[in-house]
Amino acid sequence: MSSITLRRTAAAAAAVLVLSSTLSGSAFAVPDPKPRAAPSAQVLRVMSFNTWHGGNRVSNGIAKIADAITQAKADVVALQEHDGDSARRIADRLGWYTTATGTHVDIVSRYPFEKTDRTSTGNGVTAAKIKGFWVYSVHFDYTKYGPYNACWDNDSYATIHADEANRSKQAKEVVSWAGSSPAIIAGDFNSPSHLDWTADTKAAHCDSVVQWPATKAFSDSGYRDSYREVHPDEAAQPGNTWSPVVKSTGGRPEPQDRIDFIKYRGGTLDAVSSTTVGGGANWPSDHMAVLTTFTY
Repeated sequence: MSSITLRRTAAAAAAVLVLSSTLSGSAFAVPDPKPRAAPSAQVLRVMSFNTWHGGNRVSNGIAKIADAITQAKADVVALQEHDGDSARRIADRLGWYTTATGTHVDIVSRYPFEKTDRTSTGNGVTAAKIKGFWVYSVHFDYTKYGPYNACWDNDSYATIHADEANRSKQAKEVVSWAGSSPAIIAGDFNSPSHLDWTADTKAAHCDSVVQWPATKAFSDSGYRDSYREVHPDEAAQPGNTWSPVVKSTGGRPEPQDRIDFIKYRGGTLDAVSSTTVGGGANWPSDHMAVLTTFTY
């Protein structure tokens, strides 16, 4: 999400005071994923991480981001909302490889890249081929945020869908650009999931059931939602990633939602564990990260 949106205003700014403590000890909890993999399976741990302007909103931001990645034991990280050369600085601190495009989406990896690619479609996408799989980092449009329409404005279903048109278009562009190769697409969609806003969760979502088109575009194209695949009960395990920091905006409760995703399709990929990562005084972002363990 962008700093221009309401979610970057007073509530987020005040939270910097909490997040700006010095880096020491464990910043957050990373649950033991206990993957269901056979011992002989190869494993790839992929993280999606909106870095809140490359760690610039907290003290020691780059160090805290690198520490979060290290503690999560991630192998590949799709970065969103990073500024300037922060991807390179994060990679340098980890001793990793990076696409370092200088845009708002990049990838850092402990493994070398076989190929890299970049497109301006889909609001900008950076891709890298790692271990035979294409990994994509995406960050969709933040404007006309759907939960505000549903929860604050009580908009009709038709209005909500109309306002999602740009994100829906970007999602379809990414699916088209990715083609038919096995792929992992990770990022900040700035949209909830149609798998979450269901009849069973209406009470948590302003009494609304919404088929959010950005996530549905991926499902309709054969992509699987790694977190929801591992945690199929959306009521018991919502997996919210927005926001560990922003709980109210303008005196109104901030809708809490799962808006960061790791989608995948094709090949021998199988999601065997998935969790949200973040929280605590040293966490450097206003989003939770998502961490999925794949076998292949």
